[in-house]
Amino acid sequence: MPEGRYLSEKASLYVPFFVAVLLVSLVILVLPYDTVYVRDRAYLRAFLATIVLCVAVFLLGTLYNILFWMRGKGLVTSPEKRLLGLVWRAARLVLSRVFAKALAVFLRDALYLSKLKGRSLTRWFMHLMILGGFLLMFALDLLVTLSMDILGYSPMIDEGGWAKLWFRDFGFELAGAMMLVGLSVASIRRFVLKPKMVRTELPDAASILFLLAVVLGGFILEAMGIAGGIPGHTQDTEYSFLGHAISLALPSSSGDWYDAAWLVHGVMSALLIAYIPFSKLFHMVATPIAIELEGLMSEEARP
Repeated sequence: MPEGRYLSEKASLYVPFFVAVLLVSLVILVLPYDTVYVRDRAYLRAFLATIVLCVAVFLLGTLYNILFWMRGKGLVTSPEKRLLGLVWRAARLVLSRVFAKALAVFLRDALYLSKLKGRSLTRWFMHLMILGGFLLMFALDLLVTLSMDILGYSPMIDEGGWAKLWFRDFGFELAGAMMLVGLSVASIRRFVLKPKMVRTELPDAASILFLLAVVLGGFILEAMGIAGGIPGHTQDTEYSFLGHAISLALPSSSGDWYDAAWLVHGVMSALLIAYIPFSKLFHMVATPIAIELEGLMSEEARP
């Protein structure tokens, strides 16, 4: 391959990618964040710096994994060219008449994990709870950030607002509970039952324990806010059903540590984002998606 063409392919991929990374970082930094729970702005600034770095690592790690999958024996084109071609074919598929059908297949096999359900009901339920809870939490996070920090939507901001109660309180609690159930099943299988077909290595244990720490930390943080009467945690606390239950065992003085606990939980969540591309968590999500995309791209390429 001529050197000029190879460099052009790399520039066509990496320049837009790094521009996207910079834009995401700028959006994170310039949002007003006037409605966050934390009271100490120094803690907020520390969290924002951490999340920017971790999101950049996540995006770079994701790109690295995709380019690695684009390599193969006997292939004459570069991974960058193959990825750019895949993006182009995916765009054509989205604009085609078969997109609705392809999307239904994608949702069924890649997100609902229907093929895994036929092989093992326990594994399917475990993965569905973890993946479903994670995706629900991600969607809620985008919705809440848009509503509060960009649109200033009062029902999402006010203590007794319907959107605040159902999305910020109950919605996040439900997503966390789903992940907690799935992670509990995973922990029991790997650390208690230990079936012969399941090999628990250090990366497996680290992924499960890291996720558990983040999820449980979120419930404990919610409980500290309720027990300490922190703004945003003082009305209709039953919507945060697990946090409310834990708060009954905490003293009101636990609210004194709320800001520090918020920062610890936020940093752990950010580190989890950075860790995902280098863990089996990424493959749990990406492998079924890659399989479906490969099939969809092959079908779209047929005459």
